[in-house]
Amino acid sequence: MDISSINSTNSIQNLNNLNNNSNVALNKAQLKYSIDDFKSNSSDALAVSRSSILKSEFSQDIQSINDGIAKSQISQASMDKLQDFMKNIQNKLENSQNYENKSDLKQEINQELRNFNQQAFDTKYKEENLIANRYNDQKESIQISSSNNIFSIEKPNVANFTNEIFDVVNNNDLNNSKNVENALNKVANTSKQLQDLSSSFVDFSKQLQADAKNKIMEQNYNQTIDFGRESSNFSKANININAGYLAASQANVIQEQSVRLLS
Repeated sequence: MDISSINSTNSIQNLNNLNNNSNVALNKAQLKYSIDDFKSNSSDALAVSRSSILKSEFSQDIQSINDGIAKSQISQASMDKLQDFMKNIQNKLENSQNYENKSDLKQEINQELRNFNQQAFDTKYKEENLIANRYNDQKESIQISSSNNIFSIEKPNVANFTNEIFDVVNNNDLNNSKNVENALNKVANTSKQLQDLSSSFVDFSKQLQADAKNKIMEQNYNQTIDFGRESSNFSKANININAGYLAASQANVIQEQSVRLLS
C-alpha cells in the first residue's frame, strides 16, 4: 500500500465511518464468539476466534493511528496559515514609513494578531483543540496508542505567541526605527517557532504512517484479516485532510476567548 495516498481526494467523513465500523465489528465479534470457543478442542474454532480478536485489535490500532495522522496534518496545515499572518505583519512593519499615523499601523497589526489567534483556536479535530488551549482544556499533548507503541507530541499553545508582538507594537512609538526593528525581530522569532513546530508535526505524522504500514504488512503476512479491504479503509480514512482542515478553519468558534489577550 502506498501510504502517501492519504492526500487523495474524498470525503473526510470516512474518518468517522471507520470509528463506527470498528465498533460494529467489535460488537459482532463479542456476540458471535465467547470464551467457550477457546475451550473447544476444534482447531477451526480456535483459529476463527483468534482471527476475530486480532482483527478487532488491528482495527482499533488503525483507527487510533488514523486519528493521530489527522491531528498532526491538520495542525501542520494550520501552522502554514499562521505563517501568512506573520508575513503580513512583517510587511506592514517594513513599510511603516508609509503610515503617516502610526495608530493606523498598530490597528492593522492588531487585527492580524486577532486573525492569528482565531485561526489557532479554530484548529480542531473532533472538537479537540490542537494548537491553542482554552482554560478548560485538560489534554496537554496528543497521545496515540497502538498495541505496545505510544506516540506523543506536546500541544503548542501558539495563541500565546502573539503576546510579545502585541506588547512591542502597542507599547512603543513606531516612529522610532529601533522600536520597529525590535518588533520585526519578535515577528521573525515567532515565525521560526512556527516552522519548528510544523516540522515536529510532520515527523510525528511520518512515525504514525510507518507504524500503520508495519501493522498492515504484519496482518497481511499472518493472513488474519482481509488485507485489501483494511488497506483500503486505512487509505480512505486519511484522505482529504486538507479539506478537513479548511472546514475546521471556517468553523464559527466563540471569538471572545480566542482574542481575549487583545480585547
